[in-house]
Amino acid sequence: MAVTTGPQDVLSAARSARQMLTDALSPSELCGSQEEWAQALGELQAVIDTATAAQDAAIVRLAAIEPQVLDDGEVIETHRALGHVALDAPAMVSWTLNLSAVQAERRVRAAVRLAADGPEGTPTETGLGGLHEAMGAGRLDAYRASVVATELEEAPAEVAASVVGGLDEYFGSEDGPRLRRRVRRMLARISPDLLRQRAVRARSECRLERWVGEPGVDTWHGTFPSEEAAQAWAAIDALAQQYVTDGVCDRVDRARAKALTDLVAGNATIDVQVVHAVAVGAPASEVVHNDERATDFVEVTGVRPGEPMLVPREWLDRVGPNALPPGEGSGAARDATSRPTEQRACDPLTGALLDPDGALTTDSYRPGKALVALVKARDGHCRFPGCHVAARFCDLDHVTPWPTGPTSAANLACLCRRHHRIKQRPGWRAVLHPAATLTWTDPTGRNRTTHPVDHLHRAVLPDRGSDPAPVISNPRLVTPDGPHSTLEYHLEHTLGPPEPSRPHPRCRIDHHHPTAAGAHLTDTATHPPRHQPPEPEDRPPF
Repeated sequence: MAVTTGPQDVLSAARSARQMLTDALSPSELCGSQEEWAQALGELQAVIDTATAAQDAAIVRLAAIEPQVLDDGEVIETHRALGHVALDAPAMVSWTLNLSAVQAERRVRAAVRLAADGPEGTPTETGLGGLHEAMGAGRLDAYRASVVATELEEAPAEVAASVVGGLDEYFGSEDGPRLRRRVRRMLARISPDLLRQRAVRARSECRLERWVGEPGVDTWHGTFPSEEAAQAWAAIDALAQQYVTDGVCDRVDRARAKALTDLVAGNATIDVQVVHAVAVGAPASEVVHNDERATDFVEVTGVRPGEPMLVPREWLDRVGPNALPPGEGSGAARDATSRPTEQRACDPLTGALLDPDGALTTDSYRPGKALVALVKARDGHCRFPGCHVAARFCDLDHVTPWPTGPTSAANLACLCRRHHRIKQRPGWRAVLHPAATLTWTDPTGRNRTTHPVDHLHRAVLPDRGSDPAPVISNPRLVTPDGPHSTLEYHLEHTLGPPEPSRPHPRCRIDHHHPTAAGAHLTDTATHPPRHQPPEPEDRPPF
């Protein structure tokens, strides 16, 4: 017989859990091992994840309750289908959780998408129910779930469900940026047109905005095409490093701000060189691009630290002929003027840059410049799990301490100073494999593996001629329509000063008449308001 769980049962369980955790919160004396406290930390995080999933379920049920006025004036509560959002639901969440209005709206919308995933084929299906289930099982936290959900914002429900299913095995081991990268790679295989359309729209919306920040300073916020931003950043960073060296600025971030204004004002000149890796298997002059078009988007790495980025094929062809032909095998570096530089072999599975002949190995403790460049290009960032410090700021660590371990690409890895020191603490162990994957073991015996930058296997988003005309898309939480005047509409949608988080003064909630499907997501750019201007004889608004 099924047992119905009501809010009082949830309330009682939550209070009991709080009391038990409070009682265990302050141990009377120092006790327990490192492994035991690490296990306790992990279990507490699982409790948080499960509680967050339960909170999402509570928000969904709270939002589905609508007041109804009977003929005799009595007000009763009616329960709509899960996914329906009552007009005052965000306000109630805001008060209950002490959130701002904007935060509460986002919280409700996120809860509806995850915890109100309808049956397959129904209008309320989102395909994100697997994220909610993983959170309920204590395997996925709210932040990482939001990363995946945001990436699948515009994906059809069946595509979203397929991606979430493919990510399930990684929920317990990978951080947000890596899950984001996996989602995009899966979308590139499953629905490349969807990812390409996102890129086209995002590039069409590039802009630079300015507003007054702290007293005496302005704040800028800009989005730019990736290839243009990479070149601009290289110029800014190079000049900033020179400013720090010369003592003009004491911090590199402050130096970058000065470098930007100097470059824009024309007070400095600098040459920029873009370097990228290409697969070889034939002389560069004989490489055929197959059916790839100049308007295709291709994924490249090494132009900037961190994530791979998408750039138009036309840009690669312009900065270096035959810049990124498809294929497997070795990788060769070419500069912006197409002069070949050093050739580097790539591992066929991981795409890691290798030194197969050991030509760069040295007997000394310090590696040579060529070996340093190879290892930093191979790793891209700190190789500790979850760390994303760029390789340029990392130490080169001998995985097996020198002189027992050689100074070679097969024994060097990029580690930021903090994780370099952690590796040297008792109980930590790292093993660098031939394919340049690095396996870590912590003092409790748990293993994690990090991967090098894949310089070989690129995602290509072909131009199929199906790109829609760029439109501004900004899905928002939708609530049922109610008494609404023209003046009220304009106050919400068109007035008010811009803010950094809301540069365009538009309403954060769209209104619609409820349908049988419950709550919907809509686009303010494609769904005009349904109210007509009031006639002169109408009563004053409000």
